[in-house]
Amino acid sequence: MSLLQLPDNEPFAIGIDVPVQSPSLSLQRLEHFTLLFVRQGTAQVELDFRTYTLEPGRHIGLAANLYFQCLSVSPDFTVSYLTYHRDIWLEVTRPFNPSFFAFLNRYPLSPALPEERVEGNHRMMQLVYRIYKEKEHTFRLPIFKNCLQSFLMDIYDKTKAQFLHHRSGNTTRQEELLERFIHLVFQHSSTRRDVQFYADQLCITTRYLSSVIQDLTGHTPKELIDTRCIQEIKMLLRTTDLTMQEIALRLDFPDQSFFSRYFKKNTGITPAEYRTARH
Repeated sequence: MSLLQLPDNEPFAIGIDVPVQSPSLSLQRLEHFTLLFVRQGTAQVELDFRTYTLEPGRHIGLAANLYFQCLSVSPDFTVSYLTYHRDIWLEVTRPFNPSFFAFLNRYPLSPALPEERVEGNHRMMQLVYRIYKEKEHTFRLPIFKNCLQSFLMDIYDKTKAQFLHHRSGNTTRQEELLERFIHLVFQHSSTRRDVQFYADQLCITTRYLSSVIQDLTGHTPKELIDTRCIQEIKMLLRTTDLTMQEIALRLDFPDQSFFSRYFKKNTGITPAEYRTARH
């Protein structure tokens, strides 16, 4: 999918209603950030070893340094997109709370939007595209940054509304706790898999942490921790030649046997079987 790459000497790129065919099945590590807006058709993609179905009216955020693979596309699959350099990402997201990044990393795919919102996004994309094509436009880059920031804020709000079960004034502090917890999980889950560690970091009891997380997400803290850790293990199995023992040591497992049992408990297969199946 060449739309994930930037043209030479360009900090960003925009495409409107671009057909995507015959995707490369090779796993790649993303260099830039991309927002994909699905216009028609469907596709199956894998982002950081989680599978997503892209459908009309939805968009997905692809972050730099994540692992991406397009598994299949329908003949009519068409997208609009914004691809941009990491420096732009750092600038436009500077005012955001750190938990913003953790939440979008966990929920990169938006819920399906109402038709009027889809068309509203499309009209804004067309405006930015016209500015993008005017290479000498004085405010070309600032306009893009402003629009990108608006898109990201909207995506964050709508994604939270989709994945948080309860939306009321009484849950604000609990939602903040969830976001702080997710942020910690992305930082530490590859080597810290005990719920007590996260409760201590948040200065709360494990019982309270479990109650809040399960109430808001439908999952236990341990399930979320293990899910992220398994993603890290899959990345190492598929993109490195490290032995099982080396991976176990890197991720602070007591030994290779414990590592293998942990992986099989969470996936149903051994690490060796996973690596063989993916090569």
